[in-house]
Amino acid sequence: MGIIIALSYSVFNLIEKQMILFQKENTSVLQYNLFNTAVKNDIYNATSFSHYNNQLSLEYYDGTSINYTILKKFILRQNDIKTDTFKLRIINYEFLQSDISIPLNKTLQATIEVLEDSITTNYFLRKNRANTINNIFFNEN
Repeated sequence: MGIIIALSYSVFNLIEKQMILFQKENTSVLQYNLFNTAVKNDIYNATSFSHYNNQLSLEYYDGTSINYTILKKFILRQNDIKTDTFKLRIINYEFLQSDISIPLNKTLQATIEVLEDSITTNYFLRKNRANTINNIFFNEN
């Protein structure tokens, strides 16, 4: 009876450790997916953007803005209503500009650690004048 109880205890202990590991992995992937979806949607709907050091500011036709602050262990997304925190480890990020004559034509490149592996993502911050005018005056996306 004692052997069966000891074996049962070790099996339950092992299962508990695996469940905790699964929960941490699932949370990490969920954080990345939430951030990825939010930033893509915000960039797509923005009429213009600016960046300074570790902050990306996206402006909208109605005068509102969303600010992303990139820190080493998390990313803050702030707007007038709320602040979201994405718990992601940022290994590296930079704003790349291929053509200096077009100021609204940049790329945010970020290397993010997810599940102890690094993912390099590119978010294209590109707005041509026609789309910007349509977004501002006609609320078209």
